[in-house]
Amino acid sequence: MATMDAERLFAAAKVRDARIMSDAFSRTLAALAPANFLLVAGAALLSLVAGATVLAGTLSPMHIGVIALLSSALTTIHSKLGCERYQAECHQMQSWYKGIAQDYENLGVLDDGDELHERLRQLNDQLASAMRNATVEPFAWALRKARESAPH
Repeated sequence: MATMDAERLFAAAKVRDARIMSDAFSRTLAALAPANFLLVAGAALLSLVAGATVLAGTLSPMHIGVIALLSSALTTIHSKLGCERYQAECHQMQSWYKGIAQDYENLGVLDDGDELHERLRQLNDQLASAMRNATVEPFAWALRKARESAPH
């Protein structure tokens, strides 16, 4: 019985840790949203303005060229920083950590010590594998804030 209690406490700690990581990725994505909007929407709007002014003939070719160059610069920055890939993996990791937190929490309903032990081992293996294979991390400040706001 003491082993089951220890494993339940361990699982509860893993629930907390996974929720912290999910929250940290969520905070990271929220912080990136304004920059992403500026780079993507800004580039599209500048391109639209450049094209419209060509058709309307309202700006000089030099001004139109500058607008087009700014649009291209924003798109290049977004692309070279790997923003889409980073954000996509952050979304994936946020969801994954949220899911594994639920999986660890679900261990609380198991009454069989052997089944609890085996399922805990499987979840730990999944967690270790995900951590080994992850290529992104949440921002350090986002992780710190997530830890500070997590229930103890």
